[in-house]
Amino acid sequence: MLIKVYEGRHVARSGSGFVVQSDKYNGYVLTNAALVQGKSTLTVVAPSTGAELVAQVAEVDSSIDVALLKVNGLNVSPLVFSAGPPETGDVVWSVLKWSSDSSSLGLSRGNLRNVYKLRANDVGVLSHTAIVGEGGQGSVLLNDCAEVIGFNMPRVGADASLRAVDADSLRRLMAKQNVGVTRASAPCVSEMMQAREQAARASEQAKKASEEATRARQAAQDLEKRLQQSNERNEVLRAQADAARTRAEEAMRTAEVAHKNADDTRLELERKTASIHAETEAMMKYMEQDRAASEARFKEALKKQRDEASTREQTLFGFVLLFFVVMVIGLVLVRNRSGTTSVAAVKADIGGQAPVAGNHTEMHKQELVEYVLDGRDEDGIRYLLRISGDQMVNPEGVIIGRNPQDSPYIINHADVSRKHARMKVMKNRVFIEDLGSTNGTSVNGQSIDDKGPVSITNGDQIIIGSVVMKLRVLGA
Repeated sequence: MLIKVYEGRHVARSGSGFVVQSDKYNGYVLTNAALVQGKSTLTVVAPSTGAELVAQVAEVDSSIDVALLKVNGLNVSPLVFSAGPPETGDVVWSVLKWSSDSSSLGLSRGNLRNVYKLRANDVGVLSHTAIVGEGGQGSVLLNDCAEVIGFNMPRVGADASLRAVDADSLRRLMAKQNVGVTRASAPCVSEMMQAREQAARASEQAKKASEEATRARQAAQDLEKRLQQSNERNEVLRAQADAARTRAEEAMRTAEVAHKNADDTRLELERKTASIHAETEAMMKYMEQDRAASEARFKEALKKQRDEASTREQTLFGFVLLFFVVMVIGLVLVRNRSGTTSVAAVKADIGGQAPVAGNHTEMHKQELVEYVLDGRDEDGIRYLLRISGDQMVNPEGVIIGRNPQDSPYIINHADVSRKHARMKVMKNRVFIEDLGSTNGTSVNGQSIDDKGPVSITNGDQIIIGSVVMKLRVLGA
């Protein structure tokens, strides 16, 4: 279901959610908390009529990024919640929006990898491989029977897997507003579980048919033995033997059919399992290649910065050496022209030029300084930025943010804005400035939003969004 967030008369952003309870008077919709933060007006688009209904935020839990919206007049059938918890290995589906400006929905299939709880708030988490759409906002997680088992989180876990809040945690959030959900009458039996049960039944039938065939064969052999021993080969015993043999042959044919059915069911199950594994492996390989490419780009950029700093250092050293050679030649010429020039005057002349060389040396040292921002987010993921001094002395400084097109110094975290903060060196001091970010910037626990450039030094704690980092200044 499409959700629009208005700033004045214009749509600032949009996302999706799903109906958990509805009648002709009241309706409740679950969506992501990040979508409704800082909202002016919220509307929910009814799928049948296309009408926009005004929504109110009834409950928010930012720790799991879930918000409950109340919508009057929303008469839409709610999704059914699963009767029981999912198990590791089950097939799961993510309902997703392919882009933020599209109202069409799709399905992505994956497997449930793990089930665990967060220590901080005892919230159940489902780790899975069913990809979500852009940003993951409003993406519900379903089982193989199209029943709700969780709600996807926008951020991935520390192991790069996708995560979802489980259904029990969602029901506890809604219980604060006395909102109930529709639950399935029986546990979901997935396609894979049905195939396993069919294979087990076929195997049991084959076993019973084989035992029946063995008993029939043994009965036929006993009758033939009795006929041979008694020398009374009458028609009745022969008929009994023929009937027993016929039953044995029929039992053998039944056993062969049952064995064939069992083999066909087993092969189909193996084919489906291999297909699911292939899809999962391809997805994990793509994520690993993307991570490796990002690391390679970072290393290449760092090497280029160091090479440029080394080139500037050699050029500056050559200029300083040439300057002193010219000074010495000038002094010799002056001494030759005027024998009365005193040694003190020559020294004064040299002293008047010394500050120039000192300024060049001081700028050269500044360019060789390296500034390191090292820290972690709330999930323990480490972020490391190494910034050379020659970048910091530029008038524009260095931009830190989430978009690689704006700056090579990237913090890929959902709480970090595209252009979050700027660092630069002015008058041999390091300054940091917040660029109007969504989640703000702090220095040593104090917010610097709307304060302009703020001076920082070696060892200061800097919080960008929710990523806690420490500044280290490495000398030449």
